[in-house]
Amino acid sequence: MRKLVYIRIVHTSADMGSLSEKLQEEVISKIGRDKWEETQSLIRKFWDELEKEVFGLKLDFEHTKIYQDGLPCGGEMGMKIVHTTAKRGSQNYRLIEKLVESKAEIIDTENPELLIEEKNLLVDIYKSLTSDDREKAKQRYETRKKELLQERDKYIASRINSTLKRGETGILFIGAEHNVIPSLEKDIEVIDLVRKE
Repeated sequence: MRKLVYIRIVHTSADMGSLSEKLQEEVISKIGRDKWEETQSLIRKFWDELEKEVFGLKLDFEHTKIYQDGLPCGGEMGMKIVHTTAKRGSQNYRLIEKLVESKAEIIDTENPELLIEEKNLLVDIYKSLTSDDREKAKQRYETRKKELLQERDKYIASRINSTLKRGETGILFIGAEHNVIPSLEKDIEVIDLVRKE
């Protein structure tokens, strides 16, 4: 039997790499700085509670694999991304650091080509010089967004299917819009860690 702990996550601006500053500015302009700070406080609480819950599962970390939404590589390069993003303030990646310190293994989870395509579509929006160009870029993104998400989900599921071995547990940190479960092989028992606020 293979098990997968399925965790729907809340992305923070620190998780967004080079787009983080632009995204943060846009959100603050829409909701205001006070609401932004309040939201950040709730997100920190979410991650603090999630960390306790994950370690409360008492997993055998030497037989645990970590799959992370947005992570295109494992091994040394994957850990470099994890450390860099954790230093920028990502609680998600700080939790992954702790899991790896406990002997869990990170796995390359995403197709780099799909991530680059999505990033380029988003960059086009934020680099648009006119409102007309910005609207066109948004339309291009919206046209491709759903299909791109489905392609990413199938790829993520294929990585889990091919790398998670019998007797192992996987932990998947995945954005709430994703739906990887339908593409998982039937012998993978999914433990859906639904956050209750």
